[in-house]
Amino acid sequence: MKYYIAVFEKLREIYVSRGAMENDLPLICPSLRMYENEDLELLKPASLLNDDQKKTESILKKQNISYELNSVPISAYFWDLNVNTALFDIYRDILEYSNIRDFEQNFMRISVNSSAILSDSKNADTKEYKSYKKYRLAYDLALQKITEHLSTFEDLNTDDQKTNWKDQFLSLNNSKELAMSEWKVRGFKDLIEKELVRINANSDADLYLAMSRDAKFSFDSAERTDIITFSAIHDINFIPYDFMENESGWNSLKLNKQEMETLYLAAKSGNQNLPSEILSIDYDESGIEAIEVDYSFVHLKRSWFNKNFMLSPFFEWKESKPISDGVTISDGFKLPAIPKTMMLIKNLKIILDSSVNSADVNDPNKLIFFGPMIMKQQLFINKNNNERFLKVVTDKKILQSDQLSYLSRKATPQMVNIQIPGKRPQIFESTTGDPVTPVFNTIKVDRMKMGTVLTSRQIFTAVTPQPIEPVRTTVATPLATDPIRPKTFPTNIKLTSAIFVPINLPVFENLSNVTFRVIDNKNNAPVYKCSISIIGTNSNNETNRIFNIETDLDGTISQKLPIGDYNISLKINEYAAFDAKINVPTTNPITLEYKLQRKQIQFKSFFLIGMVCEKMPKIPAH
Repeated sequence: MKYYIAVFEKLREIYVSRGAMENDLPLICPSLRMYENEDLELLKPASLLNDDQKKTESILKKQNISYELNSVPISAYFWDLNVNTALFDIYRDILEYSNIRDFEQNFMRISVNSSAILSDSKNADTKEYKSYKKYRLAYDLALQKITEHLSTFEDLNTDDQKTNWKDQFLSLNNSKELAMSEWKVRGFKDLIEKELVRINANSDADLYLAMSRDAKFSFDSAERTDIITFSAIHDINFIPYDFMENESGWNSLKLNKQEMETLYLAAKSGNQNLPSEILSIDYDESGIEAIEVDYSFVHLKRSWFNKNFMLSPFFEWKESKPISDGVTISDGFKLPAIPKTMMLIKNLKIILDSSVNSADVNDPNKLIFFGPMIMKQQLFINKNNNERFLKVVTDKKILQSDQLSYLSRKATPQMVNIQIPGKRPQIFESTTGDPVTPVFNTIKVDRMKMGTVLTSRQIFTAVTPQPIEPVRTTVATPLATDPIRPKTFPTNIKLTSAIFVPINLPVFENLSNVTFRVIDNKNNAPVYKCSISIIGTNSNNETNRIFNIETDLDGTISQKLPIGDYNISLKINEYAAFDAKINVPTTNPITLEYKLQRKQIQFKSFFLIGMVCEKMPKIPAH
């Protein structure tokens, strides 16, 4: 975990050095948040989608991803998915329960009281203003009658009915013109409206009214864009907008072991908004020589969000939970900060040193982790410099599969001692007033059941005999891509693990060597770097395995598989995805050949290692 922290710490330093704003707060994401190219593309405004099919899909699919990227942070130490703090839900509440609606209704009264033409010395309406309202009301009634009359035209059947209708319309229109004339002559229309314009042009209240109306109008319009799904409030404008299509905005980064150690120690000693629980999880990453990764800072722009009206002295918020205090990030505030910039990485490579045995990498009875990320169980070699490296799994089906969750829970238990403050027996209590040495109860807990960064689902079990409530910090679990609530566990936990984690399952001895050959369907050329995901489908979880491998220069790759049934998925850029089912009936070797069809498709995966959040300024209650 420490090298994952080191990568985040380096990206945080780079972001800050580029001129971060004063209220910017870079937060680490301790759980696995992976987005495929097509996922993020669906969040673009419909006007930026050229494919009609994608427009249809976006309405149906983008809501869940939007809830993630709009999650408002509730901790100053990390950012993660929280479906209970969606920005659009919070924003809707602020617009609904603030004083905006009442202010609109009372705005005329606020303007009137500041003018001698509109209000006399007793704050009562002047005779001119009374006449203005009287004749304006008469004009509005005349307009209303015309509107009602126009709505009856479609019910007319005969020519006589239509003739009578026209005569009535002319009469009503004449009444309207007469009402307008009386409003101008007797209602002091020009005088009063000129005064209103003068007042409003110099009024802070008018500025607040304009901002609040604009915010409300933008949000209401976004909701009404699609009545069923409210799809427009899920739209996000990305900057750079083309980071999914090309390398715009992407930079390469390589960190050697010494630099990563330095970055980790700096993060640990400086405590740069990192949870102490995450910092205390000390992996055995001695086999890692360096890290290579591409990174990008992608800004999130929402057309419907506007915070400026909340900064007006006319804004009022009287709900029990305050909006923000400009300092604290917690769930005690309605909107303490907003997610602003994604810290994305891709093309992650874990460069291994010579001490790592190839058998450990290819062992099907182990899982390989880098922080919350799962690595492919396949050793790659760079022929230019002979570097041995691992690649990260980028297939969403594997990461969301129940099998991976099952295998994660079946990893070999590693019991750790946790000290939890306990209640002292009464006979040991001090009677002199001197400080009493704290008493701790030591319990053993399986580190795979503690909600740590290795678990695939949130599981928390601990026996706490008569505890005094310990300090707790929220930590979210990785791998889970479904909406979950962050949970807590006690502090003062020291965990030690390794990137190669054994799976506590029976070891299979009878395996079949299955060779996959992938070629182009037109010219039979080998397809290099085709990702092949293999998921067992047998009913017995203990006999299933998950594999993610890539083809070599010859378009082939071999994998030893237990007897059973499997779903496989082949993916590579510029080719259509190919899904199939295979059966391994015996231990005899098998060769399978697949032909891929060329198609303009980009299969890219991005990992969210952190989120830059913008702290909201202090919004006082009135």
